[in-house]
Amino acid sequence: MKKREIWASRVGLIFAAAGNAVGLGNLLRFPSKVALYGGGAFMVPYFVALFLLGIPLMILEWVIGRYAGARGHGSMTGIMGSLFHHANWARVLGSLGVAIPFLIVCYYIYIESWTLGFAFFSLLGQIPEPVASSDPKTAMTPYVEFFKSYTAPSPVAIFFLLVTLLINWYILQRGVVKGIEFTAKLGIPALLLMGIFLAVVSLSIRGGKGFEGLLYIYTPDFSRIWDPHVWLEASGQIFFTLSLGMGAIATYASYVKAREDVLKAGLWTAGINEFVEVVIGASIAIPAAFAMFGALAVPELAKEGTFRLGFMSMPAVLMALPFDWLLSALWFLLLFIAALTSSLALIQPLISLFEDEMRWKHSKAVNVSMLMVSVGAFLSAFLPGFIDELDFWAGTFMLVFFALVEIIVFVWIFGVHKFHHELTRDVFMKVPKGFVYFFAITSPIFLVALLYQWGVLQLPKVVASADSTVVIARLFILSTLVFLAFVAVDSRRRYLSGPHL
Repeated sequence: MKKREIWASRVGLIFAAAGNAVGLGNLLRFPSKVALYGGGAFMVPYFVALFLLGIPLMILEWVIGRYAGARGHGSMTGIMGSLFHHANWARVLGSLGVAIPFLIVCYYIYIESWTLGFAFFSLLGQIPEPVASSDPKTAMTPYVEFFKSYTAPSPVAIFFLLVTLLINWYILQRGVVKGIEFTAKLGIPALLLMGIFLAVVSLSIRGGKGFEGLLYIYTPDFSRIWDPHVWLEASGQIFFTLSLGMGAIATYASYVKAREDVLKAGLWTAGINEFVEVVIGASIAIPAAFAMFGALAVPELAKEGTFRLGFMSMPAVLMALPFDWLLSALWFLLLFIAALTSSLALIQPLISLFEDEMRWKHSKAVNVSMLMVSVGAFLSAFLPGFIDELDFWAGTFMLVFFALVEIIVFVWIFGVHKFHHELTRDVFMKVPKGFVYFFAITSPIFLVALLYQWGVLQLPKVVASADSTVVIARLFILSTLVFLAFVAVDSRRRYLSGPHL
């Protein structure tokens, strides 16, 4: 069997893992959710979910990824199977951890291509000129029309989708070290620098009026503390932003050295992600919108959709400033780098499944994976509503469900003692076993409560919608689950006896 790659350096590992977590969720989804759910009212449950779910689950995936990688497994199919003597049921259950990131990247990569296209339009001076108006709807009208015409989709949008797919394919073909790690070493520092620069610009608009936006976010507000919608959205944001409950972190962790400090790696990953989200992400879109349109306009802008602040409000702000085309290009390039590092991570579990379990050669695994992603990406481009359906099931519901599965399997069934042994092996700080018990009891209760609330508040609305696009999206999801379950069963025989193809 071919020897698996390992990360070449600790810096590369941390940047790659941070790139896995840092994405459009930090810079677009987070500001929109904060604006929509009351600023400081959203941040209270957000930080509760971060410490009760986010950080513990991040460390869990790092621990179990290192454990499985030493045994030749990088996908959740192989990881789950390895704990139960490669029983078919365990491998099929693990295939959910491959299906979820795949389904997410099918629509995520199309949105990623928008950022690349808008960056080029900015550089070429093709972004519409601003309209002088204090009314946000009037000011954003040219950008709304431009966004809608681009994402219709236009031929240009399809061209940049193809370019984005080729960029991802090329990097993944180069492998973990020369492709993903090399990209992260360049991308994450560039992302941090551009993000900090744009944050300074946003906060300084109109004599520092943007700081009112920060006060809106970080002034504690307990008025909606009992609102289940706020808790659902805040917890969902934690899962989305940290790439939890989808197996992607565990896949990256499977490529570490045998004695890697996974506790430190997990904390660094979560720390960098949160810095990008609650410092950089919080300091750009909302402060800029506050400065230009006022406090009352921000929640109204957020109601129009997750990406309105990023693709419509921000251009309306930036194009009214000196060096408008440059600032706009930097903004969309920042979004593209964040999206690229995440899309690579979302595709890697599928590649790892084909390489580790099916024993395919790397080039074949990448080619088949990218072909599958391309089908989903084009469905996302041409079917209105396809993105929303995949985002609910794969990007929301399945994340929480699979996180619950991970805790039950990797802590309770694997064994608290075994898990604690892996957690405290070769790490800079010994975590008391009591913390493992606390997490293993409180987090499932939290997750079950979230699933119940989703079932009561959101599931009936989603199920009630059944137009043709929704049906196609659900068939796509179902066919993905069935296909990967079949691969999970078939790969058991190949893993145990078959040579590379």
